[in-house]
Amino acid sequence: MKTKFELTAVDIYPEIMNIYGDGGNLIYFKYRCSLYGIETKIFNISMETGHKDEWEKSDVFFMGGGQDAEQALIYEDFIHNKKDVLLKAVEKNKIMLAICGAYQLLCDYYKSADNKIIKGISVFKGYTEYVYPRFTGNIAVKWGHLTLVGFENHGGRTYLEKTQNYMGLVLKGYGNNGKDNTEGARTGNFFGTYMHGSFLPKNFVFCDYLIDTALKNKYGVSIEEVLKMNSINKSVMDNIFEIRARKDIADLKKFV
Repeated sequence: MKTKFELTAVDIYPEIMNIYGDGGNLIYFKYRCSLYGIETKIFNISMETGHKDEWEKSDVFFMGGGQDAEQALIYEDFIHNKKDVLLKAVEKNKIMLAICGAYQLLCDYYKSADNKIIKGISVFKGYTEYVYPRFTGNIAVKWGHLTLVGFENHGGRTYLEKTQNYMGLVLKGYGNNGKDNTEGARTGNFFGTYMHGSFLPKNFVFCDYLIDTALKNKYGVSIEEVLKMNSINKSVMDNIFEIRARKDIADLKKFV
């Protein structure tokens, strides 16, 4: 008899903060969980606070990117109705993947093209300012012993404080600011990155890392232990599609 495992994930503002395919991250997370026999419960949370008593207990939070107009649209709701939940989630070692505009809102502040200061929630210590021209193109990033890939398109330049952990080091592309070779940020299990694309389908090992971390947080077991309990042979998951997709990115071939 199989042991039941369930992870709850939240997509924050899916109809607004969903540029360059960011919504695919949650779709792939759910798919990847299914390969391991893990059930997923999904909440889509928008401008209202419905189901707050449930979604604030979730295991994984996702929030995609958006342009300045989209960030302005959700800003008041984000600060008043989402901030406290996310700060508590950081303290509880919950997981979040924040892409581009969401990443910027998790920093201290964002300075827009018209010099307006938009305060963030300071999960990541640093700030972002808009500078022309935009950084666009495919990006490869060193994360531990792995190479992560994605697509970046951002006018913001993010500068982290020296004490703030970055997510990875740029192998090709621009990353946070095009100067210090850093990309993204990490605080606990909260990750911020400029990598669109969708990010998780291009980086299935990182997706597995998030699942493994969530399982350990909630149940105290790893992916490998779940496979064993549910008699699932991992060798049947060859990841060929994902590997080929990575290798098909022409200007990143030598990095992947």
